[in-house]
Amino acid sequence: MNQTIGIWGDSIMRGVVFDPVKCKYSIEKDSAAELFSRQFSIPIRNYSRFGCTAPRAYPAMIKALTGAVPDWILLEFGGNDCDYNWREVSENPSLPHLPNTPVERFGEVFRNMIRAVRKSGVKPVTMSLPPIHAERYFDFITSDNGVDPIGVLEFLGDKQLIYRRQELYSNLVCRIAKESDVPIVDVRSAFLEKEHLADFLCMDGIHPNQKGQRLIQEVFATHYRALTIQRDS
Repeated sequence: MNQTIGIWGDSIMRGVVFDPVKCKYSIEKDSAAELFSRQFSIPIRNYSRFGCTAPRAYPAMIKALTGAVPDWILLEFGGNDCDYNWREVSENPSLPHLPNTPVERFGEVFRNMIRAVRKSGVKPVTMSLPPIHAERYFDFITSDNGVDPIGVLEFLGDKQLIYRRQELYSNLVCRIAKESDVPIVDVRSAFLEKEHLADFLCMDGIHPNQKGQRLIQEVFATHYRALTIQRDS
């Protein structure tokens, strides 16, 4: 019997890429999920949405779990959760600003997601987040006429704080997964091992490009083969 996989996440696992010529986002037809599905002939229900955070996805996932459920569910969150309303930040850089989902709240919701998936009889899987390119993302968010780069930099202190905050959420995902005995697909390390990380990211600095999507697929394929060998041995 074929296994089925559900994916709950954001634009990364949706396969969203940024077109620098058209200056718009689109969905890559050869996304990591699509490539994996074709390679292993595994049906995938992809519930990932652009801009989605863990708290936003949680009630929708709970509702979906009351119907027909897949064998596995991949949870991919943190990228939008750690982000800020940069316009508000730039307008008042000296004031405290919270990310879309404060880290404590993110951890709470992510743990609840794992529990809900297991309670429904589905096996959960998590993944580390692809790293971001802080300089590119800073330039991208401040290219908006309503976002002042001086104000954003005053708030950040240094551009690399963007990277470190995203890394914090990715590390938390991995820590929760280990505590919960949930498999982790380490996508982040695969990107960091590349000599030229920027070659695998879009010009916005946060979305994996076509090469990045293929890299994600390769990591998932390796992980899946290892699980299959372990299961059959």
